Amino acid sequence: MEAQGINGKLVLGKGYVEIVRKGAMSFLTQGVKGNKKIAIKQISAVQFKPAGLMFNGYIQFSFVGGKESKAGIVNATQDENTIMFKKKQQADFEKIKDEVEKQIYS
Repeated sequence: MEAQGINGKLVLGKGYVEIVRKGAMSFLTQGVKGNKKIAIKQISAVQFKPAGLMFNGYIQFSFVGGKESKAGIVNATQDENTIMFKKKQQADFEKIKDEVEKQIYS
């Protein structure tokens, strides 16, 4: 399962999520950090902010030993564990969020 966002793509695989960074917006917000694979069993929380009329939404993963941003959308744009998305992209991210939470909490 995949979801393409503004500053990256989220891939849900068997037992992991992968944040794939490609394109200009990924470079502007994340530099040359590259892809990141996180084992679902290591994810401790999923923060999901729906997109609105004026602002993009985002999905952010917290995991054991990670340092996620805790200061809202402004800092989330710089966080390596966050992918931003537009309203028209939101449904794909919601599906992945639901599946990840299902696996975390089951």
